[in-house]
Amino acid sequence: MDEQRAKTFAGILALSEMVGGPRAECLSMTEGAAAPSAPDTILDRVTMQLEMLAQGSEGGGAEPPATAESCGDEEFKREKALGLLLTHAEPALQKVKSGNFALSLDELCAMEAIIIADGSRPSFVLRGSRVAMDDPFIGGWEGPLVASRDAIEKVAAAVGRIQPAGGNASYYIGSGTLIDRADRLVLTNYHVVDQARRLHGVAMREDGSRLIVEGNLEIDFAGETGAFDTKRFRIAEVRLPVGAGAVFSGVDAAVCRLEPLDEGVILPDAVSPLSPSSEYATGEVTSLALIGFPGEPAKNKGDKVDWNFVVSELFRRRFGIKRLAPGRFRHGLGTHPEDIGKRAIGHDATTFGGASGALVVAWLDDGAPGFALHFGGETVESNYALSFAKARATLEPLGVPFG
Repeated sequence: MDEQRAKTFAGILALSEMVGGPRAECLSMTEGAAAPSAPDTILDRVTMQLEMLAQGSEGGGAEPPATAESCGDEEFKREKALGLLLTHAEPALQKVKSGNFALSLDELCAMEAIIIADGSRPSFVLRGSRVAMDDPFIGGWEGPLVASRDAIEKVAAAVGRIQPAGGNASYYIGSGTLIDRADRLVLTNYHVVDQARRLHGVAMREDGSRLIVEGNLEIDFAGETGAFDTKRFRIAEVRLPVGAGAVFSGVDAAVCRLEPLDEGVILPDAVSPLSPSSEYATGEVTSLALIGFPGEPAKNKGDKVDWNFVVSELFRRRFGIKRLAPGRFRHGLGTHPEDIGKRAIGHDATTFGGASGALVVAWLDDGAPGFALHFGGETVESNYALSFAKARATLEPLGVPFG
């Protein structure tokens, strides 16, 4: 299993070296070369990105401090952690270049981290529903980001953070997208709603195939970095599809009906009709990205290195805010052994908990149609999303519009 993960990471980095490959366009389905050909080039690119991040967070380009006494304890740990990233990444890259995929846990974590750090699978912060063009990970993505700017803006404005009453970037459950403005309908995962009920104690009453929300549950369509304003609406009712279930146990989707919450707040425009086209379930997809609210990564993933701290630094410790994460189609329907209903496709966009319920869009296609609903997985390696091509029959009766 670990060797397969190493091969996956190596393939992503190999494709990143290809001119016009997924790093710039996300178009290829092939795995490409078995391993990156120039580890030193990748490490140079990562080092440059980390230096840019350090300058951005510290407000200058001073040399990094060498001891804990010469700066704050936290800063010293940060420099040490980022140094360890490069220390473990180098032997990992050299191993896979030679065809050796038997990596240690820390080497695997280093490979995953550099995929984020070198811009192969970035997660872009959104401001005003647009990617901030001063993002240090822009790199080869600038052309596609500019070309798709208007489409991204329209979709991103309709994406909100689902949270208990008074929630925020540190206290929320998942993501949702407005799909019908007139009827005030939002699409999210079943398991997001279920967690609101079970883990956050939001009272809900069953009424046939509906849940009447008696407690306080809301969605905020703002939730961008540095934004003080909110655009909150109350979730009043949840419509469940036939066979609703969490992750692979059923149809992991739910439609929420909203009610006004804060006076004077206007709903954004809904996304265009969603696409149930089979081409987005078979790998013919030409582009793929998620727009949602990724949270902090899982804790203690490594052996000797605090990789959670490293990845937190790569994200500038900004989680729970709206982001765009481009990626690539990875697995077809029914690939996961638990996907008995053959409803899920796999992708390799960078996601963490909190991105559940994020819409998967063909961001480089005309109109950036949404074609799947992200529900879980492991960032970079393989995430999974409910394909609308397979779920249309169960979602349409709930009011989900398809083109």
